Amino acid sequence: MTAYSPASSLGWLDFDAAAADRVARLLKALQEPATLDVLGLGSVVTTFSDMLHPGTSYVHTRMRYLMFLPWIFQGLEADRVAPGDFYRRLRRDEVLLIDCLRHQGSGQGVIGYQAGRNLKRMPSDIYWGALWDWGLRRHPLGLGEYAQRAAAFGRYRAGRDDDGNATDETHSMWAALPPPPEDFLHAKTDFELRRDEAQALVDSIRRKRPDTLMASLCAMPGIASHYRYPWDADPNTLPGSAAEALHHARCFSELTAGPQHAYNILVARRAQRLLRWDTDELVESQLVHLRNWVALVGARNGQLSTWVANLPAFWALLNQHRRSPIRHGTQHFVNTIVDLAVNDPEGFENQEDIHQVIRRREIRLKSNRARLGSRAALENWHGSPVGGRHTYRWSVAKRYLGEIAEALQVDS
Repeated sequence: MTAYSPASSLGWLDFDAAAADRVARLLKALQEPATLDVLGLGSVVTTFSDMLHPGTSYVHTRMRYLMFLPWIFQGLEADRVAPGDFYRRLRRDEVLLIDCLRHQGSGQGVIGYQAGRNLKRMPSDIYWGALWDWGLRRHPLGLGEYAQRAAAFGRYRAGRDDDGNATDETHSMWAALPPPPEDFLHAKTDFELRRDEAQALVDSIRRKRPDTLMASLCAMPGIASHYRYPWDADPNTLPGSAAEALHHARCFSELTAGPQHAYNILVARRAQRLLRWDTDELVESQLVHLRNWVALVGARNGQLSTWVANLPAFWALLNQHRRSPIRHGTQHFVNTIVDLAVNDPEGFENQEDIHQVIRRREIRLKSNRARLGSRAALENWHGSPVGGRHTYRWSVAKRYLGEIAEALQVDS
């Protein structure tokens, strides 16, 4: 059985459209586990995460939801559920799914295990975007739009071939998938992908997103699921676009890790100086991380220096995959900090001019909520470090690859 390691979660008591929007923005800012975006790098990290590992999210749990949900939607289509009754029926079926999975136990990835029928954000909402990214959902409709049109999908419509002969073609919302078990939503089920389900998922993402790292690694899931970092993949086995994106993502991750460790040291020292807190242990642990980072930058200085010398290509690639360009302030900060990183990595420990760049960045982003600028914000600090090397949702992608490998019985 594939182990599931749940990520941290958020809960809230009230829920309306405004609250949902605030929570969505907060989740977007927390794209790396245990990482607060103190230096405003989240827009870069999110973009690369989507480029490398489409169809992943830290609020996802198990991969078989990508099967469960199309089966539920196909059932609603088959019943010709009217728009006015769509959400009631959808919630009913998703609650039935929770009940069918509850025997799996707590901490196994059952969305709604505790809340049950009172769950606010249902799996259909959580996985809707992933269904598109994996090529399982054929039309770029929002869930609300689909609710209005669901009854029309699956019907046959008249058409004609190139010779003018009448044909019937299915207007389908969903890719061809293995059928659900006969007792789906009426008996206990589990998260273990069946072989035909895993193969359908692999085939689908390799059709829809063939140039991505995720699609490439699906060809060797047993091996890839043991990689520590996504860039452990051999670039010679990847499409050129995936290899290029992975190279940029790796260099960005490596050069921005040190500034985050330096930030933690600055906050800890400030808390010790102003609040008399005992932060010696935290400072020492972060100094170890920082010195290890200096060694990493030294070992890869040739490649990293070349990357820094060609930053316009980095920003061009990144902005090509965004609806709006990365903000100028973020670009300026990254350009400054990575240049300092390749030219003076040792200076991040004690150089005041480097510390001032980090301090100004947090204050500009957070104003009176900046720990390096506001005593009140510092007093509310939880005492734990943030940041580190970004891996672009690799923990989720790696778990998915492990589930696929197990279903296909692929040797590692």
